[in-house]
This record gives sequence, structure tokens and C-alpha cells, in this order.
Amino acid sequence: MSRAVRFAVFAPIAAFLSGCETPPGALVALPPARDPLYTPAEITPGRLQYAREPDTFAPVLTDRVAYPTQEQANNAFARENLASSYPTTGPYVIRASDPLPSERRAMSLRLFACKPGALNSVTGRIIEPSIRAVHCATDFLDGQGRQLSRETVNFYYSEGAWRMLDTNGPTTPAAWINPERSPSDPFSWFPFGKRSTPY
Repeated sequence: MSRAVRFAVFAPIAAFLSGCETPPGALVALPPARDPLYTPAEITPGRLQYAREPDTFAPVLTDRVAYPTQEQANNAFARENLASSYPTTGPYVIRASDPLPSERRAMSLRLFACKPGALNSVTGRIIEPSIRAVHCATDFLDGQGRQLSRETVNFYYSEGAWRMLDTNGPTTPAAWINPERSPSDPFSWFPFGKRSTPY
């Protein structure tokens, strides 16, 4: 095969492969497959609890049960991103392909307050599921650590690791099915008024 023919065959392949490369900054480490369960030693208002140095729980906790730590919450966030939008390309790295610039998308989490139970998005009530679950007021942070939003997120422990589930709880009070006004009776204060008659 002549040199010109080899160049004509291999040049498009080389150009294609070089175009598939991503910058080194796009490589993100995979989260660990398992998370150990940690329980705070005590629940003291205003005192931060450590699972192990330097990993902490949320600053505000209500009961002494197992909670995800800040690091484990970020691992759950990475697992959620992997499952929803990021294709894995190997056992150790993923390639981020989100078209949004990094300053406009959440890159990490910070737990603010956690409580046992899961928030039901339909009823807005806290339920006790059959698996270990907590709900946390969670700050979503951009690449520079700035807070984008604070939302309630359910974290549940399944298959040896913490997972997260976004919630979309109701923001308005439930309306009464058939609102009915109380009957007005200006003479109800009389001894034999309608409301003073025993039944």
C-alpha cells in the first residue's frame, strides 16, 4: 500500500478519534459502590456531629438515627447523575457531557437539616417507609460553591449505599372539598337560641 493510500485511509480515522477526546477537566471520579452507616453520637443543638474527620453530618439533626454524611450525600448525588444522564465509559471515570456551563448547574450538595422519614410529594406528609430513609433540607451548589437553591431531598439506604430522590412537595395548602360557611345567627347568645339548645 502506497504512502498516499495509507494517508487517505488513516487520516479520517485519526481525525475522528482526536475529535472524540474530552478535556482532562471533564473526567469525574465514580462514587464508591457502598456507604457505611453512621449515627451521630448525640443530638445537641448548635453542636456539629462528626462521622469521621473531617466528614460531618448536617448541622441540624432531630433524632439519633442513621443519616448520610456530607460526603455520602455528594456520593448519592453523583450516583443519581450517573443513573440519569452520564454514560459510563469505564470502571473509574465518567465523562461529563452536560451542555450547561458549570456555573449554572449544580455540582455538589450541602446538607443543612435532616429528619427521619420521607416526604411524600403528593400529600406533603412525612411517611415512614419500610426502608431506612431521611429527608433533608439540601443546598445545591455550583462549581464555585455558591448556593443555587435549597430543596427538600429524600435520602434512602438501599443496596448498601445512600441514594437520593428529588421531591416536589405541594407549596399551597390543600383546599377543602366542599367549603361551607357557618350559619350566621345574631340571636345565638339568647338562652333559647338555636346554638344553645342541647341535642
